[in-house]
Amino acid sequence: MGCQTDQMPRGYESPTPEILQWVAHHVHRRAQVRAVVPLPGGITADMDRVTVDSPTGLKDVVLRRWPSEGWAEGLVTREASALAAVRGCGVPAPQLLAMDEDGAETGVRCTLTSALSGQPDLSPADMQSWLGQLATTQAAIHAVPDRLQTRWDGWYDESAALDWLVDRGLRDAAREAASGPLVEEKVLVHGDYQHFNVLWCDGRLSGVVDWPNAATGNRGSDVGHCRLNLAVLFDTRTAGDYLVMYERAAGVPVDRRADLRALLCFDLGWQRFIPRQVCGRAPLDVAGMPGRVAATIRDALDKIG
Repeated sequence: MGCQTDQMPRGYESPTPEILQWVAHHVHRRAQVRAVVPLPGGITADMDRVTVDSPTGLKDVVLRRWPSEGWAEGLVTREASALAAVRGCGVPAPQLLAMDEDGAETGVRCTLTSALSGQPDLSPADMQSWLGQLATTQAAIHAVPDRLQTRWDGWYDESAALDWLVDRGLRDAAREAASGPLVEEKVLVHGDYQHFNVLWCDGRLSGVVDWPNAATGNRGSDVGHCRLNLAVLFDTRTAGDYLVMYERAAGVPVDRRADLRALLCFDLGWQRFIPRQVCGRAPLDVAGMPGRVAATIRDALDKIG
């Protein structure tokens, strides 16, 4: 989830029979839906794991349904383009099975993908191994040769009040350091790469999901967004260790200004939607979020020098 905290979903609605018929048809022409299980943690879209029975056996697929609001326009196409770009590049991503870009077939914007094994691990037993795999996989995404037409360099808004930063000196210093042009860079970015969108099996990273924000952009924006999420859920040290591991895996430095801008995308709205994403799967100190992010911003300023 990015900075656009106004993009909150309506309450979950089960997929209609028409949608489920569309799902079954795209698995096999004689398939039938046997089970629908809502997936936890979704913020901007409804997600379901659908079990389909066909002549080839039972198969699980993932249905994502987007709201009709204007902000969601184009996200189906971006996700489809991203999944096509990473296929065969060593990135563990789902396979696109079908999409309804404008809801003409199902009445709602949606994508249908293969279901990957694993689930998010929000309380890793071996933090260093967990971070290392997370960083190596993000570096692999940034190394994909294909580029997408959409440009994205983060959600930073230079006019944001940043009132949650209670240290005015830190606020002013961060705003000043974030100003100016970014390093000219064009890599494939996930757009929302963080622990809620990564799956694990037995301590090994098994998949990266949620690709509708993928674009061509600056790697620092993508890495900074992941670091922000790490600071929110864990602490400043974890976010700092991630930066070191990413640069080691990628073999190139991160644009420190882009990284800082991503950290400045925090606002108090995160205290409302992060608990919904965590969904009881990990300990969560909501009150401490602003302090952890502020400390990470201070650390980022030290790295800028």
